[in-house]
Amino acid sequence: MATRDKRTPAEPVRPTRKPRPAAQASRSAVPLVYDEDDLSLRHASDRKFVWALARGLEILRAFKPGQGALGNNELTAITKLPKATVTRLTYTLTELGYLTFVKRLNKYEPAPTILALGYPVLANLRVRQVARDHMQQLANHTGASVALASPDRLSMIYVDTASSSNLTTLLLDIGSRVDMARTALGRAYLAGIDDAAREVVFAGLRKRHGADWPDLQARVEASIAEVRDRGFCFVENEWRRDVRAVAVPLVSADGGTVMAMNCGGPAFAIDRDKLIQDAGPRLVHLCRTIAPMMGR
Repeated sequence: MATRDKRTPAEPVRPTRKPRPAAQASRSAVPLVYDEDDLSLRHASDRKFVWALARGLEILRAFKPGQGALGNNELTAITKLPKATVTRLTYTLTELGYLTFVKRLNKYEPAPTILALGYPVLANLRVRQVARDHMQQLANHTGASVALASPDRLSMIYVDTASSSNLTTLLLDIGSRVDMARTALGRAYLAGIDDAAREVVFAGLRKRHGADWPDLQARVEASIAEVRDRGFCFVENEWRRDVRAVAVPLVSADGGTVMAMNCGGPAFAIDRDKLIQDAGPRLVHLCRTIAPMMGR
């Protein structure tokens, strides 16, 4: 009887897996430069990042208080976006009601509808409600302007203000942005954040100020040391000539929210010694009073 040939069945051939390609930059990725902070560098390969939305918001951010209307060429220069992209975005934002086209100027300006985006933030920001009366009392007492601000990339943006009736100049309103590194307000904020967060901001400021940064950084760090020593910092003649102010960091109890508050104004209207000896300590007391109520 013939013996059946027993053979080991051949192993099935498995297809060789190709290595997964590295994440590629989105074809929609373009420079998103504002305050010298190029957002495209960290999001070029981020598939969750919606570039169309980001570009549209950059157009809205390009408008500043008191600047007036902007044309497509000006928006292209500010945002560094391609001209064709800017043209499509301004058309879309106009159709949605966020921009108004000024025909006689052939330019665009923000429409009142845009307030619908920001108002819920201000309305729900409890610290404004808690601080408002105290800010007005301090403004009346010092004859100066008092402002509450939050960080906006490399700037500080005003979320509330109070001014003495005697002060008729340098009245910055809600939404105004000021330089972070050259103002008491910005330096107070930098004193309130932790070291790791401060280094991230410093990296952006280094790009923004270039060769001026080493000297400017020394003055910023001196102001931070001043906050740690007496609770507030004093800055004059840096952001604008003949402008002086004191400022204090405003930090929530859990450290999760850091803002800043200042008191100041034009040098001809605000006495230097009064700011340092009177307004500064009062501002420190005010911020310590309202800080525990932040976020409630």
